[in-house]
Amino acid sequence: MTIPTLQPSDCKKFVLRAAEPEFQALKELVFRRYPDKEWATFARFGWRDIGHTLIITLAGIDSPEVGDLDENVDHVAFDEKYTLRVALSAENHALSVGVIHSHPENCAPRPSPIDDDMDYYYSRYFADFAPNRPYVSLIFSVVDHQLLVSGRVFWNGSWLVLDRTLAEGNFVGNWPKRQSKQQSNFEVERVARFVSAFGEEALSRLRDSCVAVIGTGGTGSAAVEVLARAGVGRLVLVDPDVVEQSNLDRIHGSIPIHSERKTPKVVVARELVHQIDPSIEVVALQGRLPQPEVVDAVVPSDIALGCTDRQHSRLALSDLAFRYLVPAMDCGVVLEGEDGVISGQVAQFVRLLAADPCVLCRNMIDSRRVAQELMSDEERAARSTAAAEARSRGDDPDPYWLRERQINTVGYLTTAVGSMLAGYAIGWLTGRFDPPFERLQMNFVAPLLDVTDLPQRQRTECSCTKFRGWADQAGADSLVSAPSHWSSVLAR
Repeated sequence: MTIPTLQPSDCKKFVLRAAEPEFQALKELVFRRYPDKEWATFARFGWRDIGHTLIITLAGIDSPEVGDLDENVDHVAFDEKYTLRVALSAENHALSVGVIHSHPENCAPRPSPIDDDMDYYYSRYFADFAPNRPYVSLIFSVVDHQLLVSGRVFWNGSWLVLDRTLAEGNFVGNWPKRQSKQQSNFEVERVARFVSAFGEEALSRLRDSCVAVIGTGGTGSAAVEVLARAGVGRLVLVDPDVVEQSNLDRIHGSIPIHSERKTPKVVVARELVHQIDPSIEVVALQGRLPQPEVVDAVVPSDIALGCTDRQHSRLALSDLAFRYLVPAMDCGVVLEGEDGVISGQVAQFVRLLAADPCVLCRNMIDSRRVAQELMSDEERAARSTAAAEARSRGDDPDPYWLRERQINTVGYLTTAVGSMLAGYAIGWLTGRFDPPFERLQMNFVAPLLDVTDLPQRQRTECSCTKFRGWADQAGADSLVSAPSHWSSVLAR
């Protein structure tokens, strides 16, 4: 078995994802003997193989106990009892096993011959207890006051090299250093105002970032335009629908011919992005979360933005946040009133980090409406007919079919909310500011906007408390699955 040298190449690589609580605990643990001595721990990981990339998610830390590591040497030396304890534990869970250790301060995380021997041994050792699972090896160090991470994974008979480390709110440098995207003079001039406010480093971070936008209607198309004009490097756009005439007042980039031709909304959004900046890479998918092809496209993203009014989409976005550790924010808008009198213009922003309450814990989901959204056309028609018959008899129609409420909104409101959602994403990606809310609601026509933040707690029995970072290995404990009758995903 050959241990690779960690040099950039065109071979398959892996992306490491970590949530804030585990990442902070991990740094404190492996840097326990800093600055001169190394320390280590075993850890558990979820994973998802998306073909060209392996997504690795930190699911738990098997911290060393007293005597598990040799305190009398500067390097890392594992006691065999520690190794065996972790290996036996792996027989009772579905996660992969790996080693994370530190190198001394200002010592690059370049694997040493001792590290090579350790990885060669452990990749074979743990395969006997946990077969058909990746073996993960990571090295942390601080060089010139910057956290650097290197890594390799043994998977399906090959060693994969770390491409990126995505840790919520933490800017982590990879070793060897990834090359940033180059910009033309035109691009630099176009974002000059952004640079004057945020700085050149922020622009570089944004150009290296990928944002997934789920839903490219009113709020989503506004968010896409703001992100493109700011200079984000890559966009993943997801929406199953085509442009209708009633959408033209809200969808940025849409014109009447789009509704006449039933143009997919993601196509309109992609064309708008490339009119603004042809260098931005765009993946446009006519489909829905949580279809597997859509999940594959979204999980490598730095952040995902939820811009739909569908409850199953919010469930799937929340699932991505805690199982795959993809930071997400969701938004919604609604007009309230009657007889032409507007009493409320309400906006909502929801932060969905891995350790946040999921949308079920926040009581944002009606399970009956989710079930209706996931029904086939035939079942929807039969249920609707049964409800009409019940209504004609004077019976309650709700057991058969919950009447779908029309969510009224207008273009200026969706533009304002979608733009702000993109702004919060830009602040997060560049490290200049964090979203100042957990679940924020405001009414644009109320005194002082009637702003309310609603901190909420996780329910102890919920999947989001048990399967953080488990990725595919959570299995049937995902919050929602794609029904088989949905149309296939189309790359546009």
